[in-house]
Amino acid sequence: MKIMKKAAALLMVAVMSLSVAGCHKKDEIAVTIDGIEFTSAYYMCALINANMEAKSIVYENLSDEEKQESDIDYYSKKVEDTDYVEWVENRAVEQLKKIAAYKLLCKENNIETDEEMLNNAETNASYYWSSYGYSAYFEPNGVGENTYKNYAKDSVYSETYFEYLYGEGGEKEISADDVKTKIYDNFLIANILQADYEDDATDEEKAALKTKLENYAKQLESGEKTFEEVYNDYNGVTAEAPEMSTEEGSAKDKYAQVIGSEDTNYSSTHYDTIKAMKVGETKVQDNESSTGLYLFFKQDIQADPFYLTDLDMQARHLIADEEFDKLIEEYADKLEPDINNYAVNQFKVKKIVDPTAA
Repeated sequence: MKIMKKAAALLMVAVMSLSVAGCHKKDEIAVTIDGIEFTSAYYMCALINANMEAKSIVYENLSDEEKQESDIDYYSKKVEDTDYVEWVENRAVEQLKKIAAYKLLCKENNIETDEEMLNNAETNASYYWSSYGYSAYFEPNGVGENTYKNYAKDSVYSETYFEYLYGEGGEKEISADDVKTKIYDNFLIANILQADYEDDATDEEKAALKTKLENYAKQLESGEKTFEEVYNDYNGVTAEAPEMSTEEGSAKDKYAQVIGSEDTNYSSTHYDTIKAMKVGETKVQDNESSTGLYLFFKQDIQADPFYLTDLDMQARHLIADEEFDKLIEEYADKLEPDINNYAVNQFKVKKIVDPTAA
């Protein structure tokens, strides 16, 4: 009898679940902003991102002691003086308004999005979905891969309009000299060899590894060896490597790593260390966890014109992002979202599934 009652209860839950799901159509429109439509799943994608942003803000404002707690009650906190849930809901709609703003501004100015950029955005979204565990976060909350891809692809409208304004020939074009200065002020290049200690390495073995890297450093500075030779020697590579590229569109030094200042996409903890070095200088130092060593060999970013092209838009963003964001916010604030409460109210901030909390 108990088994029958349990089966009946489970059947009732299943029927109720089906009936609730049946009330909301596939691709149901949740929010419309000046003719730009967003589905329920797309709105949920925005809500999830807003929730992650809110958690990040709350966490950063916690004391060191509170950060050690295993179960932080985020919902009891305020975000920018607003109740947590209210802030997340408002933020999700703000995100949709900004996305609509980008699309509308591109349309108003007859700007076409670049097909290659759209394809790259979709490819990157697919990679993050499958390889970075994004599917584990979004799928349990009703967001499928296609919706996530569409969300990612819409970021292209932002970049498209930014380039239209601040790129070469744009309405607010930033001069080539200003771009060059910003690149050289915020980016550098270096060859970096990372050497890890063996598990349970003795002090003598650690000292021997340091001596090895210091010898490499002397050979690099004297010109006795190239970084490629040092790299191959350390890694036991005996096959002859291809020569450095001289083709347009690629860096001359295939081993050079771009190191950026704090506000760049290439932000690195090594930036200040390498910036203080002279071109051609080497430095051997412990890594962050003291489990190995780094060998830095600073190169001259100004000697390779590739970086003026490769880092061009990043430099323009560093110069103009603050002004651009303000412009978009002012435009988006004037937009009036038409919210389908029936579609939106099915999603509850406190019901968002967080796999990291499981």
